[in-house]
Amino acid sequence: MAERLPSLVKLRASIFFMPSRPPAAKREIELDFIRGVAILLVLSFHYHSYNLLISSPFLDRVQSFGWTGVDIFFVLSGFLVGGLMLKEWKTTGKIDSLRFLKRRAFKIWPGYYLFLLTAAAFQVRPLKSFFWQNLVNIQNYVPSSLAHTWSLAVEEQFYLSLAAIIALFVFMRWNPFTLLAACIAIALSVEALRAALILSHRQFYFYTHTRIDALLMGVVLAILRHFSPERFQMLQRQRILLCLVIGAALVALYLDVDAIPAPHRMTAPFLITIVDYASAALLLLLYHPGGKHWMPYRAIARIGVFSYGIYLWHVSVERPVNFIVNHIPPASVAITSTFLPYILSIGLGIVATKAIELPFLRLRERLVPATTPERPVPAGRVFASLPEQKTVGPFAPEGDTI
Repeated sequence: MAERLPSLVKLRASIFFMPSRPPAAKREIELDFIRGVAILLVLSFHYHSYNLLISSPFLDRVQSFGWTGVDIFFVLSGFLVGGLMLKEWKTTGKIDSLRFLKRRAFKIWPGYYLFLLTAAAFQVRPLKSFFWQNLVNIQNYVPSSLAHTWSLAVEEQFYLSLAAIIALFVFMRWNPFTLLAACIAIALSVEALRAALILSHRQFYFYTHTRIDALLMGVVLAILRHFSPERFQMLQRQRILLCLVIGAALVALYLDVDAIPAPHRMTAPFLITIVDYASAALLLLLYHPGGKHWMPYRAIARIGVFSYGIYLWHVSVERPVNFIVNHIPPASVAITSTFLPYILSIGLGIVATKAIELPFLRLRERLVPATTPERPVPAGRVFASLPEQKTVGPFAPEGDTI
């Protein structure tokens, strides 16, 4: 028995430190890096007032356009979530919209509703100012005191719409590239609508019908990836052009008077549009699976793994940070105020992910497993007018669990 004790101790230790991930999960570090960049931009925007240690006009200016992290999330979400349905369409010739929505619910709802119930239980804000609108995910149309959750409502409403639209395309046996053309047309219409709304000084920033162009850009890239990987890779090879698009967005943000898209500013809708195109360019530029990456890159990607939990809870650290800053020696205020919000929010995100999100993902794989057909359906069965496409290069496997 004594001889077996070390083995038992090692076994228990290995179970305790075992990575918390759903079965058969396969992540792509490039996508996690993009998530990490996006969430750090959001944090820098919301923690702008805490930056006392390294304050400078240039840094203040850069932090003022941290809101662009949400647009990066939108493009990435359209690319990945749309890609899940498009992959199923390509490989099976059909789409199970109900299964897709159930799986999304297991991914999004547990963490979201725990956050909502926690806010209600601790009464951090008046209940009527956020609860019912957040409960039914319309907080982007009905103002909520949990203001940062508006983007989650946009995504939820988009998922429902996209599932219905793709199901219609599959049922009618329409060409996937017709869907691509429709996405581009709708995105352009949304951009035009934003420009028109500014003339009447009406709100446009939070609404699904004025912000889905970024999500649609991600869907367009997903269509190319799954149904025309050669064209997708051709776009990725235009590195100079992609860098110019990103550079133009950075210049526009830096030179803009405020760099924050408020309804009363004539440049705001165009600023959002160029940021959306730059976000799509960033995805094309960085998404090259299989490369080697330096430690800082892997560190940001690791933060990206927990980005959803961080985004949900990052506003919750303001009161603890203010309390701590008000009760420490003045000499320590600058360094504490600068770094503590990031440490607490990332820590909360890690706890939320490991304690809530990942266990529910494991449960999802048992109750609502992903469909895995025995063999792909020939492309001619999906759309008769196009030759069969072969997935080439690094895009053969589905490389991310979302």
